[in-house]
Amino acid sequence: MSKEEFLGSLNRLLKSLGKSEREKSLSYYNEIIDDYMEDGYTEEQAVEQIGNPGLIAQEILEEQQSQMKAPMSRGTKVLVAVLLVLGFPLWGSLMLAGFCIVLSAVLLVLSAYIVIWCIPLCTGAASVAGLILSVVSMGGAAVIVFQNSAAGVIQLGVGMLSAGIFILTGLLTWVLGKYFVKVTASFSKWLAGAVTRIRRKNV
Repeated sequence: MSKEEFLGSLNRLLKSLGKSEREKSLSYYNEIIDDYMEDGYTEEQAVEQIGNPGLIAQEILEEQQSQMKAPMSRGTKVLVAVLLVLGFPLWGSLMLAGFCIVLSAVLLVLSAYIVIWCIPLCTGAASVAGLILSVVSMGGAAVIVFQNSAAGVIQLGVGMLSAGIFILTGLLTWVLGKYFVKVTASFSKWLAGAVTRIRRKNV
């Protein structure tokens, strides 16, 4: 293998390195080959003395990775800690602002769900109230009618009116509930799509 072929192969195998690091390694092995040739080796023999470019590239890449994974020195850790403390007014306020924005978004979403379900909840409450009032009024009318017939009839009328309110509001709650389930599902689907679009933009 010629020097040019060796260096070209090594250059391709070290493509994942930065340009400066790659050129540094190529220059180093170029000088070694030249040194061997000055000692009387032919170009092919000098390349053979260095070894396989694949193994050399593997060693260089492993060394580079080990350097990248090297832990921070104590001085660096102290410097980072000092910078974090000194910069707390800035990054702390930014974190607080971000938290407030997220909290506001969550409360806004909850408010939207509350507004959506406000009407069926109100009609449902009216239906329950009508049911309770009708049961109490009709039950009381059965007792009062023997003591005061006029009051008993009025009490019975109130109970029947309450029963009618219970039936009407119950039906209205059922219809509105089905409708607002669809509205909630559509809103949730739109919200999920909006969140997905925001994530894609940030990636």
